[in-house]
Order: sequence, then structure tokens, then C-alpha cells
Amino acid sequence: MTSAGIGAVFDRAATHYVEVSPLLWNPIGEATVAAAAIAAGERVLDVCCGAGASAIPAARAAGPHGHVDAIDLAAGLLSHGRRRATAEGLRNVRFVRADATTWQDRPYDVVQCVHGVFFLPDMDTAVSRLAELLRPGGRLVITAWAQGAMESFGRLFTEAVAHVRQAPVAPPASRQAASTIDTEEDLRSWLTARGPTRVTVTRFPLRIPLDAARAWQVVLGSGFRGMLSGLEDAAVDQVRAAFGRLLRERGMTELDATSLIGAGTRP
Repeated sequence: MTSAGIGAVFDRAATHYVEVSPLLWNPIGEATVAAAAIAAGERVLDVCCGAGASAIPAARAAGPHGHVDAIDLAAGLLSHGRRRATAEGLRNVRFVRADATTWQDRPYDVVQCVHGVFFLPDMDTAVSRLAELLRPGGRLVITAWAQGAMESFGRLFTEAVAHVRQAPVAPPASRQAASTIDTEEDLRSWLTARGPTRVTVTRFPLRIPLDAARAWQVVLGSGFRGMLSGLEDAAVDQVRAAFGRLLRERGMTELDATSLIGAGTRP
């Protein structure tokens, strides 16, 4: 899927993305900012910022003398982020519709990306370039899914989509990229190869109680929504019914959303 296509998927997901954020995206964003150890007065670039789950706490940490550039391709999510910043009285964060692979501003004290690097075309090259936007001594912070996280959920949803489409459904390309950095050692090695040194990886366990309604909310508020592209409303309803049935039959009552947070320093 192209960058524009990914942006369109998350534009359609915006309302549900925000609804599921208190349970899913916000806790992970807060944990990422804690691992980044953002200090007052620092400049931060938040890549694939969504509705501000990590950009907003970063702005709080940076304080009035710091600044956060929060960039994403989904205009709908950016609008939610702006409203949230306004509601909190944060004037040190700007939400910009921009492509991370061509962003030019520099230097930053922190570049962070929460569950977004695997949507970038050529993840390795894109993140190596982002690392170059850091000042010497700046930190690159990347959050990825831990091995096994979201996998059972994704398999059942893929099975439901395949049942309705009556054809095999390939997992999203982002899943393959994500699987290359889903262990502590793999994420540490991958980040080190991008240039940073003194890389540490923190595991952030997160398990969310799940019923059919919440599971569907997660689908509509995440990248899984892209697998519904091209389906008529009636077919989407069939996928929802099939997914709910599979959840009951397989006894899935919890979503594993455990994340790995890697942080390294530019020499």
C-alpha cells in the first residue's frame, strides 16, 4: 500500500482510533515518552503521530520552552490531535500533515515513532534518515509490537475477512516488517544498525479485556481497517458477525498489546 493509501485508511479510522485510544494508544504513547526521558526545553519530532497519543505527553514533558512537531498523513487524526492540544492548553506542539520520508527540519533532541515505522516504505532507509535529524547526543525512540502481540487477534480477523471474501487474504505488508523487530534482541540490533549507540529496549506489557464490540472498535480504529477496503457495507457487516463468532468459538477474551520501546543515542 502507498503512503497515500495508508493515510486514507487512518483517515477513515480516525473516529474509532480516538475512541479506542484511552485503552490502547494512549498508554503506549505515555510509556514511550517515559522511555524517551524528554526534558524541559527539548525539541521533539513525533513521526506517525496519529491523534497525539505520544505527541501530547511529549509536549507536556518538553514544557513551554520546548517544542514538538507531530507529523502524520491522516488529516482526520491530526485534527483530533490539535483539538486535544487546545483543550489542554498546549501551545508548544504543532500537528502537520507531512510525509516522514521527506521531512527536513532539524536538529531534534528526540525523534520518536510509536507503532508507525513498519508503515513506512523501506523501513530501514526511512528510519536511518530520521536518525540523521537528531543533534549529536539526541535520542531515537521506536516502539514496536512484541512478538505475539496482536497476532491471535489478527489471525482471527484475517480468517473472518477471508470467509466473507471467499478467498485467501494476505496479511498486511506492515506485518512482515513488524515481525523483523518484535524481540528485544532484534529491535536492539536493528536500531544499532540505524546509527544510534547505547541502545536499550523496554518491554511494556498491556492486556485489554475483549468482547465482540471492543474487538470491532479496535479493528476500525487501527491498521486492520485496511483489510475491509473495497467491501460493501453488507459485506463489512458479515465480516463483523464472522469475527464475533470466531472470538466466541476460540475463547479470546483478551487482547495482547504488549510493546517494545527501543531507545538509542546518536553519537
